Amino acid sequence: MKLFNETTSKILMWTGIALFAIGIVLFIWNDSAYDSAEQIDAAKFGQFGDYVGGLIGSLWALAGVILFYVALTEQREDIKTNREVLITQVNALEQQIKEFELQREEMELTREVFTEQSKTLKKQQFESTFFNSVNLLNNIIENINYSISPPTQKDIGSQPAFPQPDRTKTYQGRDSFEYFYKNLKSHYDKLKAKYILKNIHTTYSPESKFNIPKNIYENLVIESYDAFFGIHQSDLGHYFRTIYNIIKFVHESKPENPKYYTNIVRAQLSTYEHLLLFYNCYTEYGKEKFKPLIIEYSLLDNMPISGLLDEKHKSFYPDKAYE
Repeated sequence: MKLFNETTSKILMWTGIALFAIGIVLFIWNDSAYDSAEQIDAAKFGQFGDYVGGLIGSLWALAGVILFYVALTEQREDIKTNREVLITQVNALEQQIKEFELQREEMELTREVFTEQSKTLKKQQFESTFFNSVNLLNNIIENINYSISPPTQKDIGSQPAFPQPDRTKTYQGRDSFEYFYKNLKSHYDKLKAKYILKNIHTTYSPESKFNIPKNIYENLVIESYDAFFGIHQSDLGHYFRTIYNIIKFVHESKPENPKYYTNIVRAQLSTYEHLLLFYNCYTEYGKEKFKPLIIEYSLLDNMPISGLLDEKHKSFYPDKAYE
């Protein structure tokens, strides 16, 4: 198979050229009787043409076939090489695709890790702010200090025979809320008694109980709380605003389980704090913004209904607030 190559074709071509030259010598130049003026010998030139076409033409035709074969072989090898290159490129492309898939999976895993880290960091930041706010609330409660001095002999217009001991009673921290609530109850009971005395002669009969309409209950609560809060606003205003902002912070931050955190705040409340919160959020001081949060997060759960100024006041809030 190695004989059929470009070199063999060249040899055949040069051999044909050499034989052509030899033929010229034999048929023309070696003819001693040749004269240019004489008529051309057709038989002699015919023999020369047969010589060229039969021998030299065959050699050159064979050389052309060999060249065609060589070209076809090389083209086939080129196609084979190109196919191998293409296969290699396809394999390389498939490998790149696999690498891209692995990179994509790694990026997804990395994104998931970053997402989890972001959630964890966000939760840590939220809880840090939340518990700092709860600590602030407890500090506000501990700093509430309310003192009550009983009437002295001087106040009632007489001088004591002997020096009197100091009977000032001081309420500190959460103990103050018991006094605050009793003070609110005192305002409410006075207004309620005043209303009953004023209206009992028109509505009372021995066969029926004296019933106060719901709207009157609402007015009594609002009026008594206004009077009460006007006295104790300096102590309770900051306290209620802090609770509201803690619940609002939880509501707007939207943690995974917001009620878990609002329950922590609710668990901090004493009985009297709970009852005061009930009335504060029913009046103008918390009705618009705070009361909806009280209902949504059931902040009145476990509040002693029997401790209300009147048990009928329970209807001031829907059942959801107590769940």
